[in-house]
Amino acid sequence: MSSSEEEPRKRGLPAVYAARDARASGKQRYPSVKFWGYSALILAVGAILQWKFSTSEVESSRQGLMARQRAVTAELAPRWFPLREKIERWTTELAAEPGAEVVDREALKSWDFRDKAGIYLRLRAEDAKTPEAIRTGARDSLRDAFTACLMRVPNPSATAGNECKRTRDCTAGEFCNEQDHCSKPAQPFNLRVAYRTLHVLTDEWVHDAQETTSDLRVRALVAGFEDAVRDDIPLAVEVLQKAQYLLVVLDEGVPGMVLPGADAGPSAAAEAVQGVPHYARVGVWRLSDGKLVLRLRREAGGQLLGATPAVDAEVLASRQRQANSCALALEVRGAMGDANAAAVPQN
Repeated sequence: MSSSEEEPRKRGLPAVYAARDARASGKQRYPSVKFWGYSALILAVGAILQWKFSTSEVESSRQGLMARQRAVTAELAPRWFPLREKIERWTTELAAEPGAEVVDREALKSWDFRDKAGIYLRLRAEDAKTPEAIRTGARDSLRDAFTACLMRVPNPSATAGNECKRTRDCTAGEFCNEQDHCSKPAQPFNLRVAYRTLHVLTDEWVHDAQETTSDLRVRALVAGFEDAVRDDIPLAVEVLQKAQYLLVVLDEGVPGMVLPGADAGPSAAAEAVQGVPHYARVGVWRLSDGKLVLRLRREAGGQLLGATPAVDAEVLASRQRQANSCALALEVRGAMGDANAAAVPQN
């Protein structure tokens, strides 16, 4: 070894040491422009790779969902679509024209629909002129005092069961009804439930699934589809297969009446019409052969007893809707020859 001490060998890239010495001497306080350029390039490449990976995952989830949807549609469409087509055709015909009064008493003697399983739809006549409008309006169709005063089938209270958000929250044989409570399917079965449950078979649902690029939206569609297939669809299909009749009520508008705007909620207009005396069209079709056994146009206007200014306005409006609907049911029963259909004012 020489008398002078050799400088220790440096490890690593010389450029790193040069940059460190430059910073130490005060010549360069921050990384160079080249450093930032390379950093930005690395981040951009990483972002592109992450986007491609995320897009690939979304597309994979979507393709899997669409494959399952096609399989379910192939199985259920032959059972649901023909029934839906008949329902919508009969409903649009009734909405277009009240028609001559029909009460087939001979058929009703041996086949009184009031104690049988059936399906029910109630809309404003204005919302039933096209199949698309029916599908939208059916989401707000509720079982009401009309069916309670007309039918002879004992049904449990819609709010008697446990509260729920989806059918999975209920026990076997029950579903999460329109009041967000667990209950067994009541008679007549509300078509609102069928339209909501079987929406996964429609072209609108398929278009939504195909067009969305959001990972969160795809996840929501997958979760909703799984809930429908596992819990709601089997029960809805079973009930629809047992149905023997279709009962439709179309509430006519009141001339000059100002209806709530869209911001008041989807069912506000229907509730407003049902809350005042108005005419309604009622139709009953036998599903086995498509026979029209009843078609009427009657006034829905009931006398409400016990109403005082001290009663909450919403409660009073609800009671009036019930009175009007029950009065309409009594009119139908009277036309059918029901001797017990006394028009008793509703309390």
